[in-house]
Amino acid sequence: MGTNQIIIEANIDFVELNSNGSSKVLFSNVNFILENNSIYTLLGNNGVGKTTFLNALLNLLDKKSYTVKGKINLLGYDLLNSSEEVLQSLRKESVRFIFQDAVNCFDPLKKIGYYFNSLSSENDYLDELLDYFLMPKREIILNYYPYELSGGIAQRIALIWGIVSKPKLLIIDEPNSALDIPLSVLLSKKLEEISKQNDLSILVVTQDLKFAFNTGGRIGLLRSGGIEEFNNNDENFNRLKIELMK
Repeated sequence: MGTNQIIIEANIDFVELNSNGSSKVLFSNVNFILENNSIYTLLGNNGVGKTTFLNALLNLLDKKSYTVKGKINLLGYDLLNSSEEVLQSLRKESVRFIFQDAVNCFDPLKKIGYYFNSLSSENDYLDELLDYFLMPKREIILNYYPYELSGGIAQRIALIWGIVSKPKLLIIDEPNSALDIPLSVLLSKKLEEISKQNDLSILVVTQDLKFAFNTGGRIGLLRSGGIEEFNNNDENFNRLKIELMK
């Protein structure tokens, strides 16, 4: 474990949707810092735009439809003003983004093993993670095509791929949406463990309050007007539960 390092610092003035000659501000005044060896969970109801926020964070939004103003610094690079080559390099080498719809994120013409070929040196770790998440053996699961997987299996494969890649920043969108309660608990424990061991930052976006509190770390409530931060304790659990019901 290294010393504290800021992995990503976001100071977003606003994210604006432009459509049919009109515009709508989706988010404004969104500011946070994420250091290594830490977990930050953003809570938000359906419709608040959590996935849009994550795409804005990595400068993945279509510039014809969205305007993002502010500064987003990832590992010393200003993502909103970097070349496409720099952005692609950062996304490939330093970031893993685990999308909610895991099945459709894989190429249906490629076996699952394709995504792990460059990680063959991590086979022991891969075997450990497959066993931990109650998955078939590596020799079996890597020979499946994505369309042969259930939503829950695909979600676990995507999460394992993100973990075994050992990025600097692991972003996860609704990580337990296709997992049952026991697997969600296993995932919470594993995220907390790897954030301390692998010198990485984890950003989770979810609407599952219990998952957020079980995972530990800092918690924020994502709203159109910014982020309200909460400590991880019983009092704030009840406060957030009320806020999420609004």
